[in-house]
Amino acid sequence: MQFALLTDIHGNAIALQAVLKDLLERGIKQIYCTGDLIGIGHQSNEVLQLLTALPHCEIVSGNHDEAVLAIVEKQPYPKSHAAIREHHEWIAQRLDAAYIPFLQQLPREITKVINSRKFLFTHYALKGENIHFHQDPFASIHEPSLENMERLFQARTIYDCICFGHHHPQHFFKNNATMYINPGALGCNNKNKAKYAVCTVETDIHWDFVEVEYDYAQFIEDFKQSNIPEKAFILNSFHQQ
Repeated sequence: MQFALLTDIHGNAIALQAVLKDLLERGIKQIYCTGDLIGIGHQSNEVLQLLTALPHCEIVSGNHDEAVLAIVEKQPYPKSHAAIREHHEWIAQRLDAAYIPFLQQLPREITKVINSRKFLFTHYALKGENIHFHQDPFASIHEPSLENMERLFQARTIYDCICFGHHHPQHFFKNNATMYINPGALGCNNKNKAKYAVCTVETDIHWDFVEVEYDYAQFIEDFKQSNIPEKAFILNSFHQQ
């Protein structure tokens, strides 16, 4: 059994298209995506169009997905995201209404048993169940290390593999019981590489980390030409431009 793990697409449809083409060439159909489909990039509708057309793709929500949805639904918005609220409002105003029900039904966690191995898919560790988005349900980011991942997910030790995103660098840590996997942000870095991972589940669990080339320069140029708010902040904070 093989599947692909994607995360943090962040409104970058050009990078997502490159990854989906690579998966088609590899013959990998099953996809799990651990959130932040939209936000940061300017191609949110294009990303949602691609994802909703996939027949075998299971997705959890991320903080940027929930931030945009909070604005669409006129729900309370967290103070922690104040620096990019105007940006999220811009995306919410332009979001195709056809995708709102899709975003609304996304869970925060998916659990699967694959070849007798237990997998958890989530955007990041949660502070608890049923915490409204304005109360910051996702834990604060921990720097990548085995010790930090064990601490972050200490309540989820029943899983053989915990798959997540949120923090954009790649994570690959394991102890005697659990693997902690973050393939790295697919659509939000300062290189012309879209990141994802392929998992092969047989007797053991094996991960391959993949980088696919795409036209990053064109994405950045189109972003700069857009009228998206918080442009300089986003380029500096998320793309190191």
